[in-house]
Amino acid sequence: MEEKQSLSKLFQDLGCKVKSDVILDKCLGLCDSYNVDVEKFTEMWLTFCINNNDDIDPTLESLIKMENIILKNKSHDISKENNTNQKQTVDKEFIESTSFLDSDDILSIYGCTDHLSPKRARETSEIETEPDTQTNKETVSKCSFSSVENSNPQSHRTITDTKKVLISFGQAVASWKRAEDYNVEVTKSNFAHVPNDARYMYEILSKQGRLLTFVCYTMGTKLLKLWSTANNNVTELRYVRNVRTVSQTNFRTVGRIITKKESTNTVLLEGCTRRNGVSAADTIELDFRNLKQYSVFSGQIVAVEATNPVGDTLYVKEIFAKGYVPFAPTPTIQSRINIFVAAGPFTVSNNMHYAPLWTLMEKVAADEPHVLILIGPFLEYTHPEIQDNLIKDTYQEAFEKILIRIMETVRNNTYVVIVASNRDAHHEPVFPTPSYSVFNRKLLQNYQNLKLMPDPCILDVADLKIGVTSIDVIKHISKEEVSNISGMDRLSRLADHVLAQNCFYPVYPPSEDLNVDTELWESYTFFDQQPHLLILPSDMRCYCKIINECVTLNPERMHKHTYARLSVKPSLNGIWSSDNITCEIAKV
Repeated sequence: MEEKQSLSKLFQDLGCKVKSDVILDKCLGLCDSYNVDVEKFTEMWLTFCINNNDDIDPTLESLIKMENIILKNKSHDISKENNTNQKQTVDKEFIESTSFLDSDDILSIYGCTDHLSPKRARETSEIETEPDTQTNKETVSKCSFSSVENSNPQSHRTITDTKKVLISFGQAVASWKRAEDYNVEVTKSNFAHVPNDARYMYEILSKQGRLLTFVCYTMGTKLLKLWSTANNNVTELRYVRNVRTVSQTNFRTVGRIITKKESTNTVLLEGCTRRNGVSAADTIELDFRNLKQYSVFSGQIVAVEATNPVGDTLYVKEIFAKGYVPFAPTPTIQSRINIFVAAGPFTVSNNMHYAPLWTLMEKVAADEPHVLILIGPFLEYTHPEIQDNLIKDTYQEAFEKILIRIMETVRNNTYVVIVASNRDAHHEPVFPTPSYSVFNRKLLQNYQNLKLMPDPCILDVADLKIGVTSIDVIKHISKEEVSNISGMDRLSRLADHVLAQNCFYPVYPPSEDLNVDTELWESYTFFDQQPHLLILPSDMRCYCKIINECVTLNPERMHKHTYARLSVKPSLNGIWSSDNITCEIAKV
């Protein structure tokens, strides 16, 4: 029983939904048959799903498929490996053979670092260690940020699948080099961006509660109107504000979802009104037994049609959460433009040489894209050398040195957009996050093509609207989601939640490692026009998909030598569609 609970917890940490104990018993049977421990089995399962582009929720059919393709072929090697060291991780040859993953730990892609054993952590470090850091241990122990300026990218590259295209989307591009001298300008859109002098963490709990209620009521009212329009106003059901209203007939109400995954996936609905003299809004449990499929997460604002015969449970007949906003106007691009996108961290975990970043900058210098978007963090505060205070410069000086080298690499006709992150050691640890500060005035004066943007932001490139955030909202939603949908691409579903809630971070309460200021969140994370392109960096698998006519992509992380490149062609006769955008996610 303890082993079954451990296996269930590992699947849950990966975001996999196990529908019955029969599936867990099948997994444990495979572990016994092939002498594989449960932790190693879940790693192999995730790798198998990514290789075959399968849904990560295990089924009996997919487990049998994995057994035939992976376990039977690997049984001899795995058995030999377990005899020498039962705690050793999946052999490196198997990991390196995966389509989408490099030598980084597989579980870390889904944010599951809690289960990393010391042995596996050492192996990951050995894989990432670069040649010059092995030759002189004393140099590593006294590492300073000066290595950023003197390092040679070619001496650090250990990735074997260089330039490999992981995902392609749209029409093929013959060459990514700039073909014609067409320049564009990058500006902030009319979307409300958090100012640099924003005050934060001065919240009063009563005001925070009122803001949450106001947002819930505003969004809920819009959902009711959209729902009525979608039904052509055929059924005008009674709307009630109090979610605990007792009624044996169907009625509609709105509220915010609260999920309690630790208690058998219980889902509550918190109302959008507060009674006089009561500090919190009413909540009531939701019963989804009458729904064929559903997908909800903590913080999601929804409208429901239900009955409440006793007063303690809403028996949901329908649920509506698609609050899409209107599309942004047609871009006025006159010629094809290329955009490169990369997200931090920009260096591996065992040094501060920034080899992946400088390799990317070589590619940028050669291809000359019109726009380069770099999304923080640049100085990840959890990096071991920052934690151990091994950098001789101040964090701000270190960051500005990175900027200078970036700008020295590109030419003036490439706009460099730097999007802030709350995870930078030198910056404000709050979300929404103001843009980076630069105290070197000559840097800003010398490089007019450098644009510093807050998080979140919506860029305007000749009316092409590009929404960007540094927050791993996809992973945060996945941890809070309770769903019953089969056969649907999970990554698309998670990204769709962002567009449907028209909010860059719709999760509430927020993740424990994210400091959200409610006033700033209410003012600067909601958008009233849907961007043409939405960039949502995540530790989860890279993707590029069309969701509600918006091209949504995850370029993954630069420390894995992965970035995205996009080619955007002008509209034809004033008609714009997502087909105008081509995307490739590749190794650099």
